Amino acid sequence: MIELGCHDAGVSDAACQAYCTELERLTQLKLAEVKPGIDKIQVRPMAPDAGVTMTIADVQKALKQIGFFPGGQADGICGYRTQSAIRLFQEYLRSFEGQAGVVPDGRFGPVTQGHLRRWLDQGLQTAWAPTIEAWRAGTLAAGEYTDWLGLIAHAKESQSAAPSRIAQMVGAFGKPTDTLVPAKWDTSGAGHVHLVGIRREQITGKFDDLFVLLVKGLVFKFQGSTEPGATQNPKGLPFLVPGQHDYRFGWHKSTYLALRPLANGVLVVRSADKRLDEGDLAHGLEANTTINIHWGGRGQNRDVATWSEGCQVINGSVYLAPDGRLIDCAAFAAINQDELQANPQKTRGAFNVVVDLVTALASDLPGNTVKYTLLPEADLAMSPALAERMATNRERVAKAVGLA
Repeated sequence: MIELGCHDAGVSDAACQAYCTELERLTQLKLAEVKPGIDKIQVRPMAPDAGVTMTIADVQKALKQIGFFPGGQADGICGYRTQSAIRLFQEYLRSFEGQAGVVPDGRFGPVTQGHLRRWLDQGLQTAWAPTIEAWRAGTLAAGEYTDWLGLIAHAKESQSAAPSRIAQMVGAFGKPTDTLVPAKWDTSGAGHVHLVGIRREQITGKFDDLFVLLVKGLVFKFQGSTEPGATQNPKGLPFLVPGQHDYRFGWHKSTYLALRPLANGVLVVRSADKRLDEGDLAHGLEANTTINIHWGGRGQNRDVATWSEGCQVINGSVYLAPDGRLIDCAAFAAINQDELQANPQKTRGAFNVVVDLVTALASDLPGNTVKYTLLPEADLAMSPALAERMATNRERVAKAVGLA
């Protein structure tokens, strides 16, 4: 079995140490400070396994060849990116090929090996491959992906021409932050993954917001919440300000990989009453380094009223694929961290798809950043087609998870 942390027999101690050093540089946390558990890498030689004849380097090369790991290196170490590539391949087998019994857990055993060899022997490619190739060549046809980038561009133009009070305050903030002034928003999609959060006008504390991931011409959608629910700060709840923010991969509470502010923190507004209004702006903005984009458990019809301190939370139950299909992950999505640690058959479900798309499918993009644009629901009016599509998507997801 190939799983996180194991390496091929010929990999040197120096190569393993170099991997760990680079990991610490990218995530900005020493491995010694990561909490014990299934997500903490333990580098070790791969144990002999008669059922798995491919080496880790073989698997890395194969996943690169078939398009799941375009930036992958055949270093013979099953690190986090390799685990993501394996997991993304397994998720494709499960949800797009309908292969029964495949659980996207990132463990490469005989079943996954058999499917990988089948793909190699038959020269298969993903249904996404033509879209990605068109994106790469700059010939991508107009569609939902370009519509979303267009919406970000419209919002940028609007805020640059007539900045809202929050945009003015962002521009006047006197210290470096990871929240960008509108003039510096990225709208191209050429070198970055974009994540768009749509905050509903009605603050409910439920998992009733949608997130849109834009990667290489593809559009995936996830359920979650952009709202804070609880805080011990006497100034009130921290609402991430609308706008574009720079995020990177790092450790959420030193426990598992999630998206964290790039370097200096993102800007928030504090509110004492779970509503964000003009009166709250009188207290000014503050930079906050703990507003992560992280897993919210299985989600379903839960709320964030008692625990989310302003983070952008993505649940594990369902997601919408680029072809519009609703993909159900509830059967193997853990309720919470305790269940995940106790049951190796459970995963973070749809949240893992976010991680895997960024770290594996986008592994050949420069940098280690994600552009996260938080938009108020009202901004959808700038694109009636997207507004109609999102209303339909929200209804479908709500019905699937018991919110409707």
